[in-house]
Amino acid sequence: MHLKFTLLGLWAALAFTLVTGCEKSGSRPAVSLTPTPLSPDTIVRVHWLGKNELGNRAGAFYFMRVWDLPSSAQLEAQTLTRFSTAPGHRLLGENGITNQIGAWLYPLLADAVWNESWLEVREAAHQPAETVWIIRLDTPHARLWETNLAAVVESLTGARPVAAPAGFGWSLEKQGPLAHVALTRVGQWTLVSAGPDPNDLLNEVTARIQRDHTPYVSQTTDDWLEADADLPRLAAWLPQDWNLPAGLPQISVAVAGDGANVLTHGRLTFPGPLPLEIAPWTPPAGLIQEPLDSFTAIRGLQPWLSSLKMWHALPLEAPRQLYFWSIPGAPSQDYFAATLPDASNQVNRLTAHLMEESNPWLAARGYVKFEYLPDSSGVSWGNLPSIQPFFKFADAGSGLVFGGLLPDTTPGTNTLDNLYPRPSLSGLLGRISGETNLVYYDWELTGSRIEPCLYLGQVARVISRHAQLPEETVSVGWLRAIEPRLGSSTTTIICTGTNQLSFFRKSTVGFTGAELQLLADWLESPQFPSGLYSLSTPPP
Repeated sequence: MHLKFTLLGLWAALAFTLVTGCEKSGSRPAVSLTPTPLSPDTIVRVHWLGKNELGNRAGAFYFMRVWDLPSSAQLEAQTLTRFSTAPGHRLLGENGITNQIGAWLYPLLADAVWNESWLEVREAAHQPAETVWIIRLDTPHARLWETNLAAVVESLTGARPVAAPAGFGWSLEKQGPLAHVALTRVGQWTLVSAGPDPNDLLNEVTARIQRDHTPYVSQTTDDWLEADADLPRLAAWLPQDWNLPAGLPQISVAVAGDGANVLTHGRLTFPGPLPLEIAPWTPPAGLIQEPLDSFTAIRGLQPWLSSLKMWHALPLEAPRQLYFWSIPGAPSQDYFAATLPDASNQVNRLTAHLMEESNPWLAARGYVKFEYLPDSSGVSWGNLPSIQPFFKFADAGSGLVFGGLLPDTTPGTNTLDNLYPRPSLSGLLGRISGETNLVYYDWELTGSRIEPCLYLGQVARVISRHAQLPEETVSVGWLRAIEPRLGSSTTTIICTGTNQLSFFRKSTVGFTGAELQLLADWLESPQFPSGLYSLSTPPP
């Protein structure tokens, strides 16, 4: 398990590398070979092109400009430091050797960001797992991996690796499922393997490098990052405190760029049929004010939502369709509409439930109570002028529940109004109406969503009595630095089979405003890479 955590920590660093920056060097010529097939025994496979090569790609031009910001470099250094010390902290506690492990791992993590690398974990039925990590390194960096990784393995296992007779590399025999650990080199590639001896996966990859001079051939020549994971089987490799839910899908993701945007596409394949009911879109066009900073439409999830425990405690049916939107102005001008059968009576039942059962609970804990909205069916909560959540019945003909975080629906302005164009509401509705199997559509002006998402995140932490994310953290400083550089983001999810969803996103850095706020909360966690800052830090 110690070795598992070290390997996961190394590759988790690459998940972060798509949003920060590093150096560049020369590239290698394209390889015209048959794409490497995915084995049915594969648990996870990841190929990262490497920042050295990415810096030469025209498709990554604008992404690289964001990546090369000083605030990006500062956040990268902090994150790599935390990744490098995490294995020692988690397994050995806080002591001198923990800091030394971090010093050994830091340059290896930096190499993993800068250079092309490839990871695969396989586990055939009734056979021990086989793991191979491969990275392209020059001779000095390969020697650094040889010495530093041997020192890390010895510190975590208590056993000293044995030097290879060929003059480079080492091996280690230990107890457990990953009994044989070795570091070898083939051509320009350094290989770290763990598993039984002999390791069939290692032998296969070594033969591939000797034949093709590369361990992996991509499906396309444009992808920066490719990942395939069998999430149910991968859960056994993750820390137990992650508590992953049942019914996880197999996932395949690829990331590329068009020069101005990051293009993310992939698919989710679930173990059984999806409980989707796709009815024609019925958007609440009359409720939505323009201009918009974001717009989201979701349909077909009623059966799944109905199965959640939270719905069983409420006198409310799961909605057939959900719509969310935000307008420029106050950061809390976020709204939603839901289509419900017999919406008027459902709103009345929920209102009565909140007034009679929730208000005593709130009062006992020092919160303000729900109040009836004047001249309407529904309630509001809170007494602040800047945020006052509410919901109400819209009208008898539409069957809509309408709500939001601020009753004032008058749009304002923001600093990005003249930098990035916004689509019209009619244009957005036209995009969803033409897709037969579309279940999720999201558009936002990400730069405009950074401040509202940060503000609402802080308000949520105050209400839930958790620690706020400090403004002076490196992550928050990075968000403010990239804010004016972020354009629009569009995400679609389409049902492409009874048990399959396919997704596509076109965005500036690969993340939405809400995801970036959550990313900052995670990167600042005192138990990083576990938890969030707001959940792991005692509130004031």
